Amino acid sequence: MTKNRLENLNDEAILDVQQQKQVLKIIASITLVVFIPLGIKNILIGEIMLGLVLLAFEISLLLEITALIYNKKTLFGHYIPLALLVFSAVLSVKVFGTLATYWLYPIIISIIFLLPRSEAITANFIMISASGFAALTHQDFSITIRYVFSLIVTAIIVHVVVGAIRNLQQELRSLLVTDAMTGAYNRHELPTILTRTLKNHPCSCIVIIDIDNFKSVNDHYGHDVGDKVIIRIVDIIRAHTSDEELLFRLGGDEFLLVVQGQEQDSVLTLMNRINKKIRQAEYPRNLSMTVSSGIAESQPFEEIKEWMKRADLALYQSKHQGRDRTSVYVNQFGSAIDLCEQSNLSHASST
Repeated sequence: MTKNRLENLNDEAILDVQQQKQVLKIIASITLVVFIPLGIKNILIGEIMLGLVLLAFEISLLLEITALIYNKKTLFGHYIPLALLVFSAVLSVKVFGTLATYWLYPIIISIIFLLPRSEAITANFIMISASGFAALTHQDFSITIRYVFSLIVTAIIVHVVVGAIRNLQQELRSLLVTDAMTGAYNRHELPTILTRTLKNHPCSCIVIIDIDNFKSVNDHYGHDVGDKVIIRIVDIIRAHTSDEELLFRLGGDEFLLVVQGQEQDSVLTLMNRINKKIRQAEYPRNLSMTVSSGIAESQPFEEIKEWMKRADLALYQSKHQGRDRTSVYVNQFGSAIDLCEQSNLSHASST
């Protein structure tokens, strides 16, 4: 894993956003069919507190699920529905005894799958402990101990399984977004990252970097030496960039560096420093390596492909002027565009 991290790469969620919404819809439907009738039934038979808690849980859950599905800010988070669920489960055991204990198994499993690990452990510990004490009023101590032990074993097994699934998903996510050889990010997440960068950091730059004369390295020394050269250059770039500067491998010996919240002058200084370090570094077979790069600063109302095209044109300029240099994209009038100071202007057409 690279030192730079993409947003949500470490997320504990097993499902992606769309899958989560589908599951939430199913949960809403099931609980609506189950808990509303149970709440009304308990009120009718005189268990008013239990009935009201069940109804309050269902209402709070439906409000939260509706907000999540329609991408709105949640009203009070999942803690209130969770607290009401745990309280209703324990209260059900207190009122109905053994018959109500069977509901705790699907509740425990659902909590482990839906909540972060620490919150799931806390909620299940409270529910198992409290329901065990509640069950003592209806059954022998030995039976209660077996019941509590079976809940604990169930929780442990599900935690282990879910933990293994999360670890596997973390590895798969890492493989999905990173280049296996260099550790740089691949193109998969690039459109999303560039869109997010423009939204959060309107004044940003991208740099397209190309290793000079790399084809001749592969032709004369083989791809194994070429791979070592690429890895060495990537390591140098990483060593001189921060976590806010994301490096993507576009393919072969071409890379793209996203520099968030910085103007082209500071990025040019950064790239000149990186170019010098690459030029001075040692490589296999005593090779001398350099890179050429092109910088493009973000423009208002510009498409991502146009932004990348301007960086590519700047790279072409570096190649045309003899390589081993960094160029900044200039407009058709031959002057660099200071986009951060002219954020109200629409972008000039590339030439």
